[in-house]
This record gives sequence, structure tokens and C-alpha cells, in this order.
Amino acid sequence: MLSAQLQLALQYQGQNLLSSFINTTGISNPDIWEVVVYYIGNLDNIEENFKVVIEVINKNYCVMTISKYEIRRLSEQPNILYIELPEVMKYILDKAVSDICGAKLGDPQRSFGVTGKGTLVAFIDSGIDYTHPDFINADGTTRINYIWDQTLSGNPPDGFKRGIEYTKDQINEALKQVEKGKNLEIVPSIDTLGHGTAVAGIACGNGRLNKKYKGVAPESELIIVKIGKNGMQNSTYEPRNVEVMLALKYITNKAKELNKPVSILIGLGINEGSHDGTSTLEIYIDEVSREWQTNVVVGTGNQANKDSHTSGVIETDETQEVEIFIEKNQPYYFLTLWKSFIDDFAIVVDSPVGQKTEILTRKVNNRSFILGDTLVMINFSTGAPEERGEQILIFFDAMDENINSGIWKLEIIGIEVIEGRYDIWSEALDGAQRTARFLNPTNEMTLTMPSTGKNITSVGASNNFQIASFSGQGYTRDGRIKPDITSPGVNIMTPSIDKLRYSNVSGTSAAAAFIVGAYSLLMEYLIVQNRDRFLYGERLKLYLLRNTRSYIQNGPYPNRQWGYGELCIKDTLQELSEIYDN
Repeated sequence: MLSAQLQLALQYQGQNLLSSFINTTGISNPDIWEVVVYYIGNLDNIEENFKVVIEVINKNYCVMTISKYEIRRLSEQPNILYIELPEVMKYILDKAVSDICGAKLGDPQRSFGVTGKGTLVAFIDSGIDYTHPDFINADGTTRINYIWDQTLSGNPPDGFKRGIEYTKDQINEALKQVEKGKNLEIVPSIDTLGHGTAVAGIACGNGRLNKKYKGVAPESELIIVKIGKNGMQNSTYEPRNVEVMLALKYITNKAKELNKPVSILIGLGINEGSHDGTSTLEIYIDEVSREWQTNVVVGTGNQANKDSHTSGVIETDETQEVEIFIEKNQPYYFLTLWKSFIDDFAIVVDSPVGQKTEILTRKVNNRSFILGDTLVMINFSTGAPEERGEQILIFFDAMDENINSGIWKLEIIGIEVIEGRYDIWSEALDGAQRTARFLNPTNEMTLTMPSTGKNITSVGASNNFQIASFSGQGYTRDGRIKPDITSPGVNIMTPSIDKLRYSNVSGTSAAAAFIVGAYSLLMEYLIVQNRDRFLYGERLKLYLLRNTRSYIQNGPYPNRQWGYGELCIKDTLQELSEIYDN
């Protein structure tokens, strides 16, 4: 089975790759593509019969690099269940650290004897400034056990086929270099965005440069994965779910080798998908969470005020109209509509120049139309094997330079409707580039994935007793409570890559960094100090949720904005001490 976008991509016969394809998959080679494959059994028959490079993630998922002309034949093999294209993800951080329930981060929970010592905190992000004093011990040695830079070419870690791994010894040797720039001859990994450095500082900074800005778990050890494609180390290229899945495998392997519990922060999100916990990445996170003493954390995204989601309820024989305003100078746009598979919808796409498609239904999976200067490609299909809905995927690509600007309309027609609910998401947008928007948006269900996953802690951002305006809101499309929890996420002072070495950041990744640091403290208290080596994952999350701080004016709880409330480490540790120490 092929994913919706892969079906459209293989149908397209143009000589050059479409702008939407390049920007949403990160693939630029017109003939050789990476694909994510869901399989059963072994892959011996694939290696024997195809010219392919295989990177195994686990017993069910792998990444294959293969000729696009062989993908359909690959999908016909009995052990290949589903093939999808990589998905480009967005960083979810907008550019005196906050109080988290009674204790400043500069003065960690010392009454409980925890600072993160003996635990690992891992970051899947844009890398780290390993020379920043807040990631260096008092004796001048690094707190970082490993850096895996996927963007560099060289000797990859054992079991992987991309990037370069740098060990603690190599990082320490780099830190000894006195002459400016010499450290980069030994460990040339650089955080060019600053995103990874910022979230690592909130979670783990030790405040050596400025004690006011100490992180939640200042004595934890770090594992860093700078994610991205080979050769992209100095660009603003946004990584994909493929790189995230490989990073999760790497971190779990290292935690097992070191025999230490690990909390993992994923600093990215994506808006396109079912939002019900059944995407390939979310299913894999569920599996990773059961493999080791692990808690995985992600922000809910910054889409609540970006007009990138709309929804409605339609009845049989009813027609509803969704309007999308697209700014000038846009080379592509896309949206994805999700609904119950039971319901039968038809659609019509109407352009600003007055041309429209014919009425389209699920009877024909893939159709293409030229409306003005825009190629419109439409697919009706189910999603990945675990997904229970049906999606209608629509891509708009420029025939020349830019698609037609103005108001586009999507007519939705209820043919035979039982449930009637539909949700539409567009590409995740940042605050500075509102290049397209729904004219009747809703801030509900503005969570980015993988925050809609089941075995992940999804974190919203608060700001002085109010929810941050950008913080992604729930619930999930299948009605589960998300976000799980909130924490401070606006104007957080943290280590940076600029000359001043500290700066303020905002975003749900900043909020999530508090939670990943909190898990480090709890893992030290429970696992490292031998109170309960089995209290991690969803069980540990429940203790955080049970001890959140709530505000009457923002209740009742749980709710779409706050989840179960705001992080309170002190109360969580207090309850655990009453259980295990009394």
C-alpha cells in the first residue's frame, strides 16, 4: 500500500520535481528517493531483488533508498505492508528562568537530593553549542556523552549508515583547544539555529556562566542528536520524521549501553496527518517507550494562533464551503482533510481565477487539474495501517513560479453521512510568515504531531497564569486529552549561541524542556536511588499529572488548553517521598 502523497508523486509525469514535493519530503533527487517502509518478517528478498540501501529501525520499520521507478514493484512484495515518503517537520521554538511551582530553577529540589545525577537527557534537535560553559563540568570536562551529527559525512555510529558520532573523549579533547576554531577540527558539529542549545539549557544547564540561569536537572548527562540530511550542516534545512525515528533508535541503544534511564525531548512537530496517534512516527514512539526506562516529551506546537486548522460538521445532501486565503509569491500550498471512513464526501476546488475542478469522490483516487497558473493534485485514501480515518490530500503547485494568490474555496458535499465531522490542516506556519490561512479557523485541535501520540508527554506553554496564545490546543481527533500538561513557555532565559551566551526564547519546545528536566529528577529519585526501577513511561507521567497546579479561572480540568494543569515538580516529589520513604 502506498501513502496518499506517494501515490500522487508517482502519478506526476513532469520532468522536474514539484516544489511541494521537495519542501514536504526533503527529497531533491528526481530518480532516487528515500521512503519509510512498514514490513513484516525479514528483508532478504528485498536485498536480493532490488537495488536498495536499507536502514533498519526495528522489526517493523525501515528506511529504504531506492529508485522511484521500483517503488510500485516494491509495494507488491508480500512482506511490504505500507510505504510512505519522509515528512519535513518544523522546529517548535519561537525565538531569571521561570518558577515551576515553588522552586526556582536556579535552586533545584535539593531537599529531595535530586539534580538529575545518574540520568540521561537526550535532545533530538538542531544540535548544541558544546563549548557553552553550562554544558561543561567544573573541571573543564563535558557533560555530553555523545553527539551524533546526522548532517556530517564520515564514520557513522555502529548500526547506522549516516552522520558522524563524537564521543565524550573527543569532545573533551576539543574543549582543551586554546586557539580559536581549533576545537572544530576535532568536533565540527555546530548548532547553527540555536534551538537545540536553548532547550538543552532549560532542561539541563548547570549555570556555570551565570548561576541565575541554572536548568532543571543541572547534573544530568546529555546525549545530542543533530538531525538532518548529510551535507546540510550549515543550512536551515528542516529535518524529517525519518531522521527522528533513527535518532530515537540511537538514543535508546546508548541508554541501554550506559545502563541509565533516559528522558528524550523531540523539538519538532508537523501539522499534516490524522492527529489521532496513529502516524508512523507516533506508533514508533509508542514502541520505543516500552523498550527501556524512557519518557519521551514533545511540545504541542505553536499553531493555535496561526489559522492553520479549521473544522465542521456536515449532513447528507449538504454543501459547505471552506475559504483559504493565499498570499502572493507562494510556490506551493497543501492541505489535508480528515474524516470518518464511514462518511462519503465529494469535493470541488474553486480557484481565485474562477476555474474549478469537477466534483470529485473516492471512486477515483488520484486526479490532477490545471486551474489558472496552478496545478492542483487531489488524492482520496486511507492513511497508514493503524489510521482509522480517510483523508483527502490536496496539493497546489505553481506551473511557472507561483500559484494563484487570493481566495481559494473548497466545497465539501455530504453524499452519505453518518458522523459528519471533518478537520482540515494546512502546513505548520511560523509567526513571521502567515503566507496562507483559513478564513474561518479554529484554535481547537491545533496540536502538531507527534504530540497527539499515546505514549508521549505532550506539553503546552503557559505565561503568567494564562495559556500562551500560540500554544497548540487539543483534543486529539479521536477524543483523547492532549496536551497532558503545561509549563512556562514565554520569554524563558536560556543558553544561546550568540555572543551574549544567554537569550530569551518562547514556544512549546521551551515548555517541554521543563518537563524533560523534571523527568530526569524523578528518574534519579526513583531509579538511580533504587526506590522503584520500574516507575517510568506512562506510570511516571501519571504522577506528574496528578500533582499539577491548576487555576480556578482556567478550569475545569483537564481541558483543551492546559491538559491536567501546570507542572509542579515539588508536589510530585513530595508525594513520591511519602510513598517510598515513609
